[in-house]
Amino acid sequence: LYEQAKAALEDGEEERARDLLIQRKDIEEKLKKALVGCAEERKRLDQMESNVLALEERAMEVERILKRSVGATALQGSSMDKFALESADPLLQKFKDMGID
Repeated sequence: LYEQAKAALEDGEEERARDLLIQRKDIEEKLKKALVGCAEERKRLDQMESNVLALEERAMEVERILKRSVGATALQGSSMDKFALESADPLLQKFKDMGID
């Protein structure tokens, strides 16, 4: 557009040259706004990526805790089954039934 405006000015078309320069300025302003918008969106994208990484780390931590908890619960359940005492000792119950305390 600048070259076209320069050529129009050389041909004596000042009005056309002015319109072309105004059009060029408008396009430059739109480009500046677009660049600023791109920079802001890039910052937003970087922040989102950072948030996603933090969430992934937190999810892995929760998963590790859950696995440990499930493992501990399973271990506790199986060990309790092996070592659980009966509610009443059969030999003691036999003595009580016989009237011997």
